[in-house]
Order: sequence, then C-alpha cells, then structure tokens
Amino acid sequence: MTPEDLQQIRGVVHEEISARLDPAVEAIAAKIGASEERTLEAIAIQIGASEERTLEAARAMQSEILRGLEAFARGNFARMHRIETSDADSNIRITALEERVLYLETRRPPQ
Repeated sequence: MTPEDLQQIRGVVHEEISARLDPAVEAIAAKIGASEERTLEAIAIQIGASEERTLEAARAMQSEILRGLEAFARGNFARMHRIETSDADSNIRITALEERVLYLETRRPPQ
C-alpha cells in the first residue's frame, strides 16, 4: 500500500466515524441540556424552600423577642403601678399630717 492509499483510507474512515458520531454527540448534548434544565429547576425549588424556611425562622425570632419584651414590660408596669400607688398613699398621709400640724400651730392655747 502506498501512502496515498493510506491517506485515502484514513479519509474514508474519518468520514464514516464523523457521520456515525455526529448524531450520537447531538443526542448526548440534548441529554446534557435536559439534565441541566432539571438540575436548575431543582436548585430553584431548593432555594425557594430555603428562603421560606429562613423567613419563617426570622418571624419566629421576632415573635420571641416581642414576647420577651411584653413580659418585661408587664413586670415593669406592675412594679411602677405599685410604686405610684404607694406614693399616692404616702402623699395622702403626709397631707393629713401637715393639716394636723397646721391645726396645732394655728390653735390658740387656752388662757
């Protein structure tokens, strides 16, 4: 066989292989594209689910903080109410004592 014959055989084999591989390569490329689309859809679904869980956790934390603040405020309100009530009672007693002292100061001693 001459080098030209080998070159010609190589060309024929190359054409035959290319003709057979092109449809196979296209089929594989289509499968890869479909797989990529499914993967992207699955990732989008997972990201959406993660966002929902994150939002739910943030809302739960906000609710817990608000409940804690409400409990603290309720305790402070009760304490302040008790102090204000106690102050009011003290003010009434002091006013009564002042009136008694004023009465004693303005009363004329017996002659």
